Amino acid sequence: MKNNFINYNRIFSIMIGTLLLAIATNGVLIPNQLLSGGVNGISMLLYFLFNARVSITVILLNIPIFILGLIFLRKTYLTYSLFGMLMLSFWLEVTHPLIITQGNTLSTLVVAGFLHGLGTGIIFRADGSTGGTDIIAKIINKYFSINMATVTLYLNALIVVLSIYFFGLDIAVLTISTMFLSSQVANFVVDGINRKRTLYIITESEHADELSKCLLKELHRGVTMIPAIGAYTSESKYILFTTVSIREVAKAKQLVLRIDSKAFMTVTETSQVIGNGKGFLPLTSQ
Repeated sequence: MKNNFINYNRIFSIMIGTLLLAIATNGVLIPNQLLSGGVNGISMLLYFLFNARVSITVILLNIPIFILGLIFLRKTYLTYSLFGMLMLSFWLEVTHPLIITQGNTLSTLVVAGFLHGLGTGIIFRADGSTGGTDIIAKIINKYFSINMATVTLYLNALIVVLSIYFFGLDIAVLTISTMFLSSQVANFVVDGINRKRTLYIITESEHADELSKCLLKELHRGVTMIPAIGAYTSESKYILFTTVSIREVAKAKQLVLRIDSKAFMTVTETSQVIGNGKGFLPLTSQ
């Protein structure tokens, strides 16, 4: 029963996400001659140049991509990607007459970036996609170990270059700005407000136990003690590993300074923390 619920929830999320993408495309991007990333952006370019129906072009461009996906990727991912692509095409057709009027360029940027990013984030959070460049990036990442974000960046850079060539620099700059805002909104939707800070504290052996107990008591956070040896001094040390909220970083610094003023501490940004813990995301499949 739980798996069925999760599947329906995933399907519903993809439906809502693709609807928002379609609204952003037909309502804001196309009326202002702006392009989005990926296959959807290429379909929009073909619409501007040849008046090709975006909803149909999305399907046609995805056919060879999905054939490659069938050869190189797992079928479950492709099933949801196919569903996402078909839903996007469906919503693009349904929302075709829709136009959201904006008063100025800034409004266009914000509305387009927010709607597109919100839709993209909802789809990604459900571990779905709309096919296209997502599949290409996943294949390249699987067999050549090139980061998916890097592949997507290069593909979108090509779209921006085409935008400059056909529509001029001003429109291209607005397209880039919209893409950037969309990516930030999508990241926020996927990561939420669950951003944490991970602390690595290198301390002398005689302070490790006291410091770890203090962090446990004062911050109510789990601490992992990792034995280590200093490369320069060859002295035995401990690395204390813990993850805290942003507001708890200052308190953690004070605790470390109070117990071991010579400790070495690094603070790194952590976008998601999954597992058992205060304020952490539950370890469940999407």
